[in-house]
Amino acid sequence: MLNLDLISKKIIEKRKQKGMTQNELADALFVTRQAVSKWEMGKSLPSIEVLLEMTELFDVTIDYMLDGSELSDHDYPSMFMQYPRESVIYRFLNSNHLNEDIKNIFYLLTTKERKQMIDQLIAKQLSLNYYSLWPYLSVEERKYFIGNMKSKESDQNLLTLYDMMSNEEKMMVNLEGKQTITYVSNKRKGEKS
Repeated sequence: MLNLDLISKKIIEKRKQKGMTQNELADALFVTRQAVSKWEMGKSLPSIEVLLEMTELFDVTIDYMLDGSELSDHDYPSMFMQYPRESVIYRFLNSNHLNEDIKNIFYLLTTKERKQMIDQLIAKQLSLNYYSLWPYLSVEERKYFIGNMKSKESDQNLLTLYDMMSNEEKMMVNLEGKQTITYVSNKRKGEKS
């Protein structure tokens, strides 16, 4: 059974957090102010369509609106079960924690989604650190990444990953002698070359 009192409190709480009046919320949801007032007094419930609009407006889950439970911002397995894949991926790509969250989501992505993310990174459309993504790439994805970076003459960016590469990957990078490798290793240690 739905708890009208809890739902009304959540609507009031989120409306006030957004700094909205009842009129502004009503306008945003294309309903009357009286409807919002009834929801907030616990006299009626919004339709499921309006409730879904509210979750998007307030950036909360439907569970939060109905029973007060919240999903963690980093609980991608649960998000994938409750939301369309595109919206979960969109949320991740637009978060401020890409480098921290990559470990929580990358293994959940399909091969196609992973490739799209790698392509966005190569095209510099994604503000994700190469170093953060590298451990989660398959052998094939690493080869694809190296090949594309070399074709774009981004060898310098590959140097940051050199210490994490297998011998085969290092051969693919085909650096110009030990001087370059020594320079990178020394630079990481804070030494001057």
